[in-house]
Amino acid sequence: MIPLRNTLLLTLTALGLMAPAARLLAITEADAANGRALAKRYADTVVSVELVATIKMTVGDRALPPRENRMDVNGTVIAPSGLTVTVLSLVDPHGAMEAMRAAQGAGGQKIEIGETEFKDVKLRLANNTEVPSVIVLKDPDLNLIFVAPLLDAAAKPRTFPCISLDKAAAAEVLGNYYYVTRAHKSLQRVPIVRETTVVGIVEKPRRMFLMSDQALGVPIIDPAGLVLGISTQYLENGRPTNLVVLSAADIAELGAQAAAIKPEEKEEKPDTAEKPPAPASPASAAVPAAGEPPAAKAPATPPPATEPPAKK
Repeated sequence: MIPLRNTLLLTLTALGLMAPAARLLAITEADAANGRALAKRYADTVVSVELVATIKMTVGDRALPPRENRMDVNGTVIAPSGLTVTVLSLVDPHGAMEAMRAAQGAGGQKIEIGETEFKDVKLRLANNTEVPSVIVLKDPDLNLIFVAPLLDAAAKPRTFPCISLDKAAAAEVLGNYYYVTRAHKSLQRVPIVRETTVVGIVEKPRRMFLMSDQALGVPIIDPAGLVLGISTQYLENGRPTNLVVLSAADIAELGAQAAAIKPEEKEEKPDTAEKPPAPASPASAAVPAAGEPPAAKAPATPPPATEPPAKK
């Protein structure tokens, strides 16, 4: 016999799973037609952001083996150049680990968590094309990360399908909206469109929208095709707490900063290249001992390449 409490939990869970399906069944033909049109218009603006995130930790004087995670999340292209935005906390575990450390304490041991290093960053487009890319900007406050394709001087400039943030959709509680996302790669990343509505509007610390349904890293769109904002997770003390939609104006402002950063300035240089030997010091260049042939002169070492100045 199943206890009453467990029965109640199972019932509530079943009702929660049925709610989205019931909302879809209630959609009108006009709303369905709008959704199909928006899916066709915006599906190619939703791409896959793929990367490998590595983070290092030190406990006391002992360095732990680096943690390496391969990430694959949805993002939204917001500029013809291919500049893409997605949710920072989905690809960077640093904030969550720092929050966990602060909450649990270290038991008297000193714990240091290094900054996350990213490699093998690329965008996977709707036609499965891989575009080598680089992270140009992270904003932990808004929980966003911006990825830009690496420029190829030998290739022709390309234009990416993108959303427009120039004119935003008006926010109306219980108004009709949609979001377009993509399924996991195991399901061939087919486009998905769902109907949703605004259930609340937060004004401080910034304007954010609470939705009845949403998917992370993708746009919320009104029936006219205007973008309300991008879905993300709201962070409290570094931990994700609620799903919210950041306004198109906030995305556009931060996107303008990211677009001003040249991708090649952020490209990570591999540290596996051999370093030239250090020039011999006067003390080590002493006269050889008797009976030994004189040492051959080493070729002059070229000056190391200078890094581009940091972007302010």
